[in-house]
Amino acid sequence: MINLIYPISLENLNKLKNGDKILYTGKVIFVTPQALERLLNYYNLEGIPLFNFLGEFVTYGTFNWAHNEIRNITISKISNYFDFIFSAGANSIIADKLTSKALQQLQYYNRPILKTITKTIKCEQSKILFYKDIKNGGIIECWIKNHPMEVLTVDEQSKVENKNNA
Repeated sequence: MINLIYPISLENLNKLKNGDKILYTGKVIFVTPQALERLLNYYNLEGIPLFNFLGEFVTYGTFNWAHNEIRNITISKISNYFDFIFSAGANSIIADKLTSKALQQLQYYNRPILKTITKTIKCEQSKILFYKDIKNGGIIECWIKNHPMEVLTVDEQSKVENKNNA
C-alpha cells in the first residue's frame, strides 16, 4: 500500500499506476448536483468562482450525518459537472461504481480515478462549506484517515484500464 497524505500535487498523482492500492489521509470534498448547479450559476453570473476545487478529491453519494460518513458513492449524478469540477482545479474523482458514460467523460481529463475499496468513506471531521439548505448537504469538507482506495488510470490504447473493477 502507498500512503498518500493531503495535499497531493497532480504531478505526484499522475505517477501512480493502474491498480496501485493507496491509503489516503486528508481532505475529500463531497458535492451534490444541486450545489454544483448553484456554483456554476454563480460563476456564470459573476465570472469568478465562489469555491475553488484546486488540488481536491471530489465525490458524491449520500452523506450520513448520524455516522459521519459518505455512503452510496456514485459520480454518475455529477457527471454533467465534470468540466466545471476539473476546470476549477480538482485533481481526481473518488468513485465506487462508474458508468460507461462517466468513463468516457473522464477520459478527456486523463487523470487517475480513485476507486474506494470500502462501501463507505468514514469522516474523522466534517463541515458544510456551502449551501446548508440543500438536502443531503451542499458542499462538505470531509477529513479521512488511512482510507483504502485503488487507482484506475486512463490510457490512450485501452481508454480505461481495469474498467471491470470500477
